[in-house]
Amino acid sequence: MPSVAIIGAGLAGLTCGTALKGLVENVKIFEKNVFPGGRINRFRAGEYEFNNGAQYFTVNNPLFWNIVSAWQTQGFVRPWDGWIVELQKGQVINSDMATQRFVGVPRMQTVAENLARQCELVTSANISELERQDDGGWRLFNDRGDYLGAYDIVIIATSAHQVADLCRPITAISDAADKVDMTVCWSGMFAFEKSLDIPYDAAFVLDSPLSWISRYQFTDAANDADCWILHASPEWSQQYAASFRGRVMHALLDAFWEATDLSPDKPVSAGVHCWKHALPINPIDEDSLFDDAQAIGACGDWCTAPRIEGAVLSGFSMADRIMKYIHRHHA
Repeated sequence: MPSVAIIGAGLAGLTCGTALKGLVENVKIFEKNVFPGGRINRFRAGEYEFNNGAQYFTVNNPLFWNIVSAWQTQGFVRPWDGWIVELQKGQVINSDMATQRFVGVPRMQTVAENLARQCELVTSANISELERQDDGGWRLFNDRGDYLGAYDIVIIATSAHQVADLCRPITAISDAADKVDMTVCWSGMFAFEKSLDIPYDAAFVLDSPLSWISRYQFTDAANDADCWILHASPEWSQQYAASFRGRVMHALLDAFWEATDLSPDKPVSAGVHCWKHALPINPIDEDSLFDDAQAIGACGDWCTAPRIEGAVLSGFSMADRIMKYIHRHHA
């Protein structure tokens, strides 16, 4: 059986790896960060833990319904009945209680952690170069030039710009990835000692530097601080992409008080993070990409839709392409 290297331990890469488990003997996932999960990774601001990427996910596809049902049975996903509204200049103008949403338990990253336990995962491995061998297959090197092994098939499950950089000679993949534009997103993480007078759990914010605010309910802190996650709009984030973190922090907090029409309060903990490649603006409308001649492919939510569902379905699509390739060339 051929060996498979998957670069990136976000949900697309992890889904691909778990789908191949038991079908392909040697599958290894390389992740540049310390933890798996990609944009559902957890961050710390002081003593408080936040999931400042996706706070929930929705389900539309029947296959994804089956997957989520299995996750619920295993106990690391549950429905979320949070009250989500639309805010405009401090006023609630709309409310959405009908859409079924889900969250990871006790945090979103738990979904990635459970998938990762089924895979052979190498963390802190930033793959920066792929070298095609004369007899087929690929050699992998990290950003320090260290050799990390040779594999018959390579799958890149990262953001579109990283895919384009890694497989530049494979124009069928790099050209498609190059066309995908990604938004920038500044996120703020704030903990308040006393509960804020906010009746809803999350809100889409209109006419504001913010696009989204959400109460984070799964902090590991021992006390009952009121924790909030703020996402700046793509336009504002792009404008302030190179700004100092302190300036961004104060600007996001000011926008939060304006959006909620509350008197300012001093947080007991605060932090910001810039997602430089947050969401794909123009996905390519293909579940995944694979070059049969070079045995290299790519997957991610930039292939389908900028949602957790899109990432998972893209990973399954990639695993299916790999199995078809193996049956054609190694059966």
